[in-house]
Amino acid sequence: MKTNFKLLLLFLIVSFTACETSETPLTDNETAVASEQTIPEKNSLTAKSSTVTTEAALKSAVASAVPGDIIKISGTIYLTSTLQITKNGTAAGKINLTGGTLNCSRIPAGNWGIKMLASYWNIANMTITKGNSHGLIFATGGYNYVYNVTATYFQGTGIMMYNGAHHNTISACHSSENYDPIDGGQNADGFACSLSGGAGNRFDSCVATHNSDDGFDLFGNSATVVINKCVATRNGYGTAGNGNGFKLGSSGQNIPHTVTNCSSTNNLAYGYDGNGNKGHITITGSTGSGNGKGLFTRIY
Repeated sequence: MKTNFKLLLLFLIVSFTACETSETPLTDNETAVASEQTIPEKNSLTAKSSTVTTEAALKSAVASAVPGDIIKISGTIYLTSTLQITKNGTAAGKINLTGGTLNCSRIPAGNWGIKMLASYWNIANMTITKGNSHGLIFATGGYNYVYNVTATYFQGTGIMMYNGAHHNTISACHSSENYDPIDGGQNADGFACSLSGGAGNRFDSCVATHNSDDGFDLFGNSATVVINKCVATRNGYGTAGNGNGFKLGSSGQNIPHTVTNCSSTNNLAYGYDGNGNKGHITITGSTGSGNGKGLFTRIY
């Protein structure tokens, strides 16, 4: 009886050991996924929500931001220098900047209002106004989302992407009354994705009203831009503004931009101008009226 018990015990030990050692190891992909799944949990332990009312508090919160943070602006903050954003969020934990008004009138001439140099941010439900240069500029980085932001009374373009900034979405934003007096209004657009912006940028349901140059400007952009359900009206005031509702590239380019279900009315020049871009520009469901030189020109 004792002998049988010992044999049974030995059999159980061997079987248990075999089960442990026969487990299939994780593949490289499974290891990566398992590692990524820990990120949101770590973010939840460090992310914070803060409300700021001063320039110093705002810049401190932005400089120390971690994935998942929510930074709320209360009231009006007067900026005395450009707000630079350099900390990256993640796909699983974007950094959020929301609310309030940023008045840029105290920033020295030639300096931008907000300079985005990072990826994975949400910027929403705020007004930026009265800067001596451009407003909200995406200089590098990508996968940022801008929603319900008003950019107005800048001496440059209200909201712009350039210099390789990529996969950014500007949605339900309004840019108006931007005018650059030094150049007679020639360089103040409502929205722009120009001068070598990267891939994947788009404008959805945005409105450009009464800007001194163009409503939407894709001059010199090196990748396709999608413009969907946007409105351009009364652009091109001042002595030198071009005044197109939608400027869709520039001479020597071959970039196939896409414009869908947009409206272009009462602009100084054309509603939709390919501006020398020989790419196959796709314009569907888009209308307009009252433009000084006509609705469509140089659309190939």
